[in-house]
Amino acid sequence: MDDKTITGKRRSQNWQDDEEVMLIEEVKTRSGTLFGLMKGSGAKGKLKVTREREWQLIADKLNSLYDTKRRTWEEVKKKYYNVKSRSKEKLDGVKRPKTGGGPPLPPLTQGEETFLRLADGEPHLSGLQGGIDTDAPSMSSVSQTVDPAGDHLEQGLEEQSLTDTPTISTVTSVEKVPTVQVNHGVKRKGKTDAGEGKRRRYEDLEEKNLLLDNKRLEEELHRVQEEREVLALKKEVLLLKKQKLLGEIQTLYPSFLAEL
Repeated sequence: MDDKTITGKRRSQNWQDDEEVMLIEEVKTRSGTLFGLMKGSGAKGKLKVTREREWQLIADKLNSLYDTKRRTWEEVKKKYYNVKSRSKEKLDGVKRPKTGGGPPLPPLTQGEETFLRLADGEPHLSGLQGGIDTDAPSMSSVSQTVDPAGDHLEQGLEEQSLTDTPTISTVTSVEKVPTVQVNHGVKRKGKTDAGEGKRRRYEDLEEKNLLLDNKRLEEELHRVQEEREVLALKKEVLLLKKQKLLGEIQTLYPSFLAEL
């Protein structure tokens, strides 16, 4: 009973050809949201939520049209990138030198053909996982840069407190000693807190500016790499079409190629 149930679940996960095509077409219509950039405050968190919602909408549409096991948005996203990877691998076979013989090029599935057709001229359709590494300073390095100022400040307060102690102790009235110490300490602490607050706000602004600059650089590098990837795909599609045309000519007119 359990084995049958498990087998049934595994079979229901298989993707139909028209289901793959529908997946690729839905990704194309939502490519601006799935692979575009978002600017503004808190864009990183909002972008993640927005993209997950778009993948979920695609999964909901597929689940409503096809009689299969209900697919999650993670499964749908993974399938899209699998189709992309297989398409590129098959196109890479076109660039390998032909030495005669050997197995023919694997045929493209309907989903892969749709991906290559829609990828032509769509710089943001294919997306890019992983991102680009940057040399952004870590939080620990920022803290190390700021800490010496805080250490000097605290050391100065301690030295000042030590130098003030003899003056307070010379007061003849014992009752006035605690009063002078308390007032003096509160006044100095208030000034210190105000200066510390300004310094922290300045450091926060510096850190945010660095993060924004690094983010803009990362997005620009991301965009350039995507455009280069699309150009490479276009070139490979042309090579595949040429290979296909030569095969058709060889099949229809074998004597013509022999004469050449």
